[in-house]
Amino acid sequence: MQLKKSAIGLSLVATLALLFGGWFLYQKMEIEEPIRAEIGQMQSATLGNLDISKDKIQIDVTVTKPDAFPAEYRNLLTETQKIAGEKEVVIDIDNQSTAMNDIWQSGQFVFTEAVELHEYSRIPALVEQWKKGNQLDKASALMDDKNIYVYLKKGTEDFYTIIPRSIEKEVTARA
Repeated sequence: MQLKKSAIGLSLVATLALLFGGWFLYQKMEIEEPIRAEIGQMQSATLGNLDISKDKIQIDVTVTKPDAFPAEYRNLLTETQKIAGEKEVVIDIDNQSTAMNDIWQSGQFVFTEAVELHEYSRIPALVEQWKKGNQLDKASALMDDKNIYVYLKKGTEDFYTIIPRSIEKEVTARA
């Protein structure tokens, strides 16, 4: 009788180890490694942190080339969503200097107004005002069909944010 209990216990431990080991191996080989490879190919950003949970993939990146980042961001998001399956993909930007964030916050009202009113042509002039008024080394705003990308830099301090465009009630060209 004692032998049967230990055999059952060993069998249970082996089954659990195989089950969780297989799940861990799947996460590592089929999700984490392809995402790390995709980020490794990027010229405009580096990986800060990658966290994969049961229902979410959290990717933290540091933008190194802000002008090239939007195209690579769209590609990273598309490829990661293919790999993720049902999991939510969240990409956060680590370029969040406190000093630059204060500049962003001080001008966010006017920026948000331009976005909400779909007056996107006002944004470059607004960013240029921030650059002159705060003596920034660089300030830029880029836009695609889904997002607006804003970059502010002064010395070693920088700030990068992605603002989703609201497509509802927006006039778009049909190709």
